[in-house]
Amino acid sequence: MRHYEMLVLLSAELEEPAEEVGKIEEVVRNLGGQVVKVDVWGKKRLAYPIQKKTEGIYALFNLDLEPAQTFELKRVLGLRGNVYRQMIILLDEQPAGNP
Repeated sequence: MRHYEMLVLLSAELEEPAEEVGKIEEVVRNLGGQVVKVDVWGKKRLAYPIQKKTEGIYALFNLDLEPAQTFELKRVLGLRGNVYRQMIILLDEQPAGNP
């Protein structure tokens, strides 16, 4: 397992972003990964319109996942209508909080 950070841009029209965040966590678990931490930043104005929308909800996930599963995670999230964008970044081998 490797340590990743994933930033997800969700639809600002969601009444309960926690539901969509929970569904994303479930996708990660179904792929054999583990969500270490989730930080929902809330609704922010977008730098440019996406699908004619000017606001979105940002959520930052720290997760452990097999490298081969990142492609499947991107594919599954791309199929979700409430997920506008996602970006997955490989972190250093040892996260800052774990010695």
